[in-house]
Amino acid sequence: MKILHTSDWHLGHTLYNYDRTEEHTQMLRQMIKITECHKPDAFIICGDIYHTPQPSAATQKMFTDALVEIHMANPQMTIIVTAGNHDSCSRHEIFRNPWRALKVFTVGNINKDSTDEHIIEIPDKGFIIAIPYSNERNIPEGFFQHLLDTVNERNTNGLPVVMTAHTTVNGCDFTGHDNSSEYTVGGIDCLELKEMGYGYDYLALGHIHHAQFIHSGKHNVRYSGSPPPRQLR
Repeated sequence: MKILHTSDWHLGHTLYNYDRTEEHTQMLRQMIKITECHKPDAFIICGDIYHTPQPSAATQKMFTDALVEIHMANPQMTIIVTAGNHDSCSRHEIFRNPWRALKVFTVGNINKDSTDEHIIEIPDKGFIIAIPYSNERNIPEGFFQHLLDTVNERNTNGLPVVMTAHTTVNGCDFTGHDNSSEYTVGGIDCLELKEMGYGYDYLALGHIHHAQFIHSGKHNVRYSGSPPPRQLR
C-alpha cells in the first residue's frame, strides 16, 4: 500500500503579523503535483489542517478547493483527514457525508462506542486506523489495541495496517514545542508507544513539526513533520 503521509498544515497561520497564505498555497500545489506523479493509494493528513478552531472563510475555501484538486489528481485514491489539537473537531464532522462522494474520510472526534468511524479499508491494499488528537486524558485504556484487534479480525488476507494519530509519543524530538508555545494548544503530553498497541505495520503521526523516524523495537513510527517552512519559535 502506497501512502502519502502529511500533517500540520496550519492553514490560516500568520507569523509575527506576516500572512503565510502564499507559502501555504505553494505547499498545496506541491501536494497536488506529488499526488498526480506518484498516485498513492491513500493520502493521510494527520491533524492540524487549520491553525485555529475558527478559520476564516478564505482559509476554509483554500483547504476545500485543494482537497478537491488532490482528489482529481488521483480519483482512485482514498483521503483520510483527522483533527489535531488546533482544529475544531466538529468542523471536520459536519461535512463527513458529502465528502465521502470524493472518497474523503474525515474523523474529528474519538468515538469510544463505534470502531467503524476509525477504520478505513483501502480495497485490496490495506487498512487505515484514523485517530484524531489523542493524549492520556482523552483515550480510554486499551482503545488503540481494541481497534487493532478489530482490524485483525477483518484482515483475513494479511494486508498492511497503518495507524495514524495526532499525538506526542515518548522518544520523539519535540525541540521547540513546549507548554508556553502557541503551537502546543492542549499541551505536549507524551504517550508511551506500548499504549498504542501492537499489530500495525506503520504508525503515521502528526503534531510534532520535525520529520523523524522513531526506532523502538517492533514499532515502525514516523512523524511527517510540517510541509510549510518551520513554524517553531
